Amino acid sequence: MKELEKGKVMTVQGQDTWIIAGLGVVTADLPQGNDMTGVLRHNANKGCRTCKTTKESLSAHNQDIVTTLRYHHITDEEILKISHETIISRRDQLCTEYSLPSLPSILDKLKKKRHLQMPQDVYHATAGKIGRLLKLTCELFSREEEDNFIEIWKNFEIPKRWSRLPNPITHYNSFMMSDLLRLAMIMPFLLNQFLKESSIKRN
Repeated sequence: MKELEKGKVMTVQGQDTWIIAGLGVVTADLPQGNDMTGVLRHNANKGCRTCKTTKESLSAHNQDIVTTLRYHHITDEEILKISHETIISRRDQLCTEYSLPSLPSILDKLKKKRHLQMPQDVYHATAGKIGRLLKLTCELFSREEEDNFIEIWKNFEIPKRWSRLPNPITHYNSFMMSDLLRLAMIMPFLLNQFLKESSIKRN
C-alpha cells in the first residue's frame, strides 16, 4: 500500500499503466477499530476513537461535540509529545491523559485521516448501547420482583427461528450482539407485562 501511495507502474491489459492508490475507509468492530485508529480501547477513560468524552459522560445529552471531537492534527501533536517523553512514568501518564497508546498504529505509516476514515461500526455501537441499557434496567429491579420478571421472560413467545435468549439477569455476560438487538425488540413488551411500582428498588 505504501508503494501504491507513491505510484507504481503496473501492466493492465497488456499496457504499462501508472497506478496510484490509497487507504479509503476502514471498518472494524470496536476493539480492533480503536487499535487501527491508534486510540486506547473502550475501557480507557476516553476510549472513543471519535471523541474525547469520558466514559462517565458518554450518554450525556448536553455535550459540546465540537470541543470533544478528536482532530487528526491534534492527535498528531499528542502522539509526538508521547514519543518524545523519555521518562516512562510520565509517558504512561500522557498515554492515559490522551487515551493514546505508546506505540502508533501500523496504519499510521499510510496517508490517512485516522478519525474520519475509520468510522464507528454502527452495529456494534448500537448493540453496546443496548447492552448497557439492559444492564442498568435489570439493576433497578427489586430482588423480590426479579423472579417475576424471569417468569415472564421464560413464557414470552419469541419467533421460532430465534435461538433461546439467555437469562438477562443471571447470564448478562453471555449475551451476544445479536441477542442484544433481539432483546431491544421485545423488552418493551416484557416491561409492559411486568413493570409496576413495587418492581423498582426503593433505594
